[in-house]
Amino acid sequence: MTRRESRGEQQAEIGGEKWLAYQMDCGAVVDRGLPPDGGILTARRERGTGGLAPERVERETPAGDLTESAGSGYPIENLSEWGFSMKGIRPEGKCPKCKRPFQFDKSKGFICKTHLTKPDRFRISVFYEGERIFRCTDLEGRTLRTFGDAYALLRQAEKEKDGHKFDRDKWKSKVKVDYSFTRLIDAWYQDKEEEMKKGHLAPGYVPKLRTYIEHYYRPVFGDDDVREIRSLKAFIKQLPDRLSAKYQKNITDALINFFKTLKEDGVIEDVPKTKKIEVPEYEPTPISRDTQARILDQIPAEHRPIFTFLFNQGVRPSEARALKWRDIEGDTVTIRRTWSGEVLREQTKNKRVRHNLLFDATLKALPQRRFPEDFVFTHGKAVRRHYSHNYLSKIYNEACRTLGIAVELYEATKHSFGTQRINEGVPENVLREWFGHAKSEMTRRYAKLRVVDAFRQIEEKKKKVVELKAANDDRE
Repeated sequence: MTRRESRGEQQAEIGGEKWLAYQMDCGAVVDRGLPPDGGILTARRERGTGGLAPERVERETPAGDLTESAGSGYPIENLSEWGFSMKGIRPEGKCPKCKRPFQFDKSKGFICKTHLTKPDRFRISVFYEGERIFRCTDLEGRTLRTFGDAYALLRQAEKEKDGHKFDRDKWKSKVKVDYSFTRLIDAWYQDKEEEMKKGHLAPGYVPKLRTYIEHYYRPVFGDDDVREIRSLKAFIKQLPDRLSAKYQKNITDALINFFKTLKEDGVIEDVPKTKKIEVPEYEPTPISRDTQARILDQIPAEHRPIFTFLFNQGVRPSEARALKWRDIEGDTVTIRRTWSGEVLREQTKNKRVRHNLLFDATLKALPQRRFPEDFVFTHGKAVRRHYSHNYLSKIYNEACRTLGIAVELYEATKHSFGTQRINEGVPENVLREWFGHAKSEMTRRYAKLRVVDAFRQIEEKKKKVVELKAANDDRE
């Protein structure tokens, strides 16, 4: 044991643990207990000589059973010497070997003196307004496993009594607070569903959370106590390799949101540690106007208006499907709603209303105008229906298969429009407003493709020149 004298303080190294003791004025004794998860312990003792000046001891490292320090090299002849009273604390159960009750020892606490076993459960009793209340668990339902747990809980009860804040019903309640991951993640999902019903969350997003819960969260965490989940690194590591980095990030981000909600609600103190998932930069595959024209030729005449609109205007397919006639005035179209799954939402994905110019080719391809609340683009003869996501994709994919083209609809329309306009000299800031991008980085990715697409167009023009020359030579 080593000590350091400084302004009446004494620092001791006891069994590898740090203790700090210092002299206090007589009568100013602080007597606090040890929280169940460790922390600061305050006790008291009398000096053998020089009067009755109390001494405060603070334990800086988490602890288990307070009686363990008896054999640490710092002799404690009597637990009461340090201010610990056994009053109100009793062990539960008997010695597992001899089945006899545990006995109290002044230096070792409750123990079986024959087999040196110790109890693993304790009980406290609190006397309040003529009634004795017994508890074997703390207020969060955790079993009192050590003397330190029991002592801390008893001191908490005494403190509440002294402060006239003692709640009899709370201390008598045997209801255990459920901190299981399963219960809390289900409650979190129900809150998300309520937010979706209020229009605050996209209907296309919330069902994905249920997929994450059933396929990725629940199999790993089950009924684990959320307070014991310290890190998500192992969870991230076990995610299947077949999932893209983007999808893994989406799964992890939703889980982090769950834990942040728990922290905001005071259920946990800190959000579990995680690691950053590096997502490769997305590189869209644009197509030229000529390729778009070839695809359009393969699409049945009934469906060409909506594809002409998509190719020429560069909107999201879900926004074109949601367009109504009241959104079109002269040569201006207002993009104010979208489809999320099969739910029509009166707002766009980024919640911004956009006013865009309708180009001449688009105006000529628009169907016959109908009532203001009718959808602009519909299909069917007897009954006119709006386009669903699946049906629109089916029409497009069939046309692409005929031509041997493998490009997603989103890339063939919105992304191709952005690249084409950048190549034509449209400033990035103007294109950003056209798309309603919140960040300039989203628009800048089209500029990165400028060189590639420009050379592609040059090569296509070379091929046409060669083909035209060959055709002229054949005629001669």
